[in-house]
Amino acid sequence: MELPRHTRLRVRTRVFGLLLALGACRGRHEHVASVPDLGYPRCADAGPANRTSVLAERHLRSGETSLERNIVEDYWIHDRGCTLVVTSRQEWRLGAADVEVVYDRDWNPLRAWRRNTLPMSPREDGGADTRRYELRTPEVTIKRRSPDGIAYEVLHGTRPRVVIASGRGVLSAWLRRARLSPGQQVREPALDVRETIETIRAVTLRREADLVVPWRSRPVRAYTIYGREPILADENDFVIGDLAGLRPAETVRGPLPPRLPTYGGADPLGTP
Repeated sequence: MELPRHTRLRVRTRVFGLLLALGACRGRHEHVASVPDLGYPRCADAGPANRTSVLAERHLRSGETSLERNIVEDYWIHDRGCTLVVTSRQEWRLGAADVEVVYDRDWNPLRAWRRNTLPMSPREDGGADTRRYELRTPEVTIKRRSPDGIAYEVLHGTRPRVVIASGRGVLSAWLRRARLSPGQQVREPALDVRETIETIRAVTLRREADLVVPWRSRPVRAYTIYGREPILADENDFVIGDLAGLRPAETVRGPLPPRLPTYGGADPLGTP
């Protein structure tokens, strides 16, 4: 039986709209021949490694209630005078992610870097996929080095105020800038680099009611992103876990999982 004409028109309109939306999503990444290299963010009177103080150092791992029992995350936050820098390494059974994000004094991201490696890779570099994200340009630019070579992209969209990466600790920067009270929320453009194809989209950060957890004597601050990813932080808004089971390593009984190879270590200044 043939559908009525007005029904056919509605179906065609919805399909056309869906195709446009999908095309727009794909079109946000534009391959280009090169991208600007603004260099590593440095203070005017000193190199990036001078006058550094440590604001936070946290070592997290999955606990007894986690579905994935082999997650280990280490992160550090450094004050370098004119910039604030978050570095992290997260390991799980099938891979590892090294991340660095450089911020200005107001916790606005300037540059991001990440490297994913695979422990089962036969390559000497662990099949490293390394990407540099420049956020000081009008639109985000990407330089990527993978086993296939070097590629450049422009990621069209609103300039992000947030970087979401593998490792919960990177979110500490957003928590400390937002300074939310319980029940408050903020919605801002975020660069999410956790997947193979990066996205820029508006993401809501909401502070929930404080929680009491069995592994800590004081209540913890609870936040959600995307309305479904619960994050736990201490009273200074440094991330200390999540409701999926990640928590401070010293509160988990038993030996750490075997650590994965580092393939020469992270090199945000020199790669890709």
